Amino acid sequence: MAEQLPPELKIPEISRFINRANQVRTYKPAIAYWCDYRALNQIVSKGLHSASPACGEYAAVLIERLENTKTERADDDAIVDNAAGQAYVEQFAQETFDRAERTLRANKVTRQTADTFDAAATFFDLTHEWGTPEPAILQKIKFSKWNAARILKAIREGNDPNDSNPKLENDDDDVVELDPNDPEVQRLTGAPQPVTIQDVPETGDGMTSEPSPIAQADMQAPGEPYAPSPMTMSPAPPQPPHPVPPTQPIDLPPTMSPDVVAPSWNPPPPVPAPIPVSYPPPSAPATVPAPVSNHRDLNQAQKHAKWAISALNFDDVPTAVQELRNALAALGES
Repeated sequence: MAEQLPPELKIPEISRFINRANQVRTYKPAIAYWCDYRALNQIVSKGLHSASPACGEYAAVLIERLENTKTERADDDAIVDNAAGQAYVEQFAQETFDRAERTLRANKVTRQTADTFDAAATFFDLTHEWGTPEPAILQKIKFSKWNAARILKAIREGNDPNDSNPKLENDDDDVVELDPNDPEVQRLTGAPQPVTIQDVPETGDGMTSEPSPIAQADMQAPGEPYAPSPMTMSPAPPQPPHPVPPTQPIDLPPTMSPDVVAPSWNPPPPVPAPIPVSYPPPSAPATVPAPVSNHRDLNQAQKHAKWAISALNFDDVPTAVQELRNALAALGES
């Protein structure tokens, strides 16, 4: 998004989702959609859309972007279907997490690894839109944030971040001891086996030949405190997603016409006299003045109406009532 974040919105709960949305918008539009959606919900739930005119304008731009995306990508289930969207977000977050963890296991972490861990935490955080994430996801969020902060701290202090890498458990810790006299063991250990592609160690951060926008972004320190993850425990394996009905996408009210025109009025035809009796001519009806509302008032009313709908999505009835009153006030109604 080209628009600059207003100062009131430059908080981690909002800015990190906007930043990631801008990074992946061209090659992962569904992820960008849910990042924008999460940012908008954070703005509305915290009441920041009314913090300043700039915040209100920014929230309106986000709403318009979300609605346009839904219209332009109506055939993308990851955008228009909540269950598919949740599964898609979790899968992409897991892929990002796995890429960072592979580098960690290889003791080849760099500044880019910190950014990848931070991105994984942000994408996993999107699952809050479908309810409280499962413990396994919460653990990965915690683990990712802690590693991102740890790596950056070591780099800032001039240390090798690999020296403080946590010791991760291997999947094959419980290895059964083999009998060296077993013929099968002798056959396996007697001569070197051909090298397969699985045997080739990964280098770098495990990036594919097509670098993602995340890999090209400059890393910045995480904007919120990080809780350390257990040093000797690997993150819990991913669990199958259990969709929870999320906050419904924001429905916009019908667009209002900028100009309100009073209905035309035609005087009734004169009633023919049944008898030749003279009557005074009927008085002309008073012309009903058209209500006067300028373009700015209508725009303000539309914005307050949209914010009222957003508040209802969070069951925030008091805010919705207040915003509807503000909309009526903008139209000159008390």
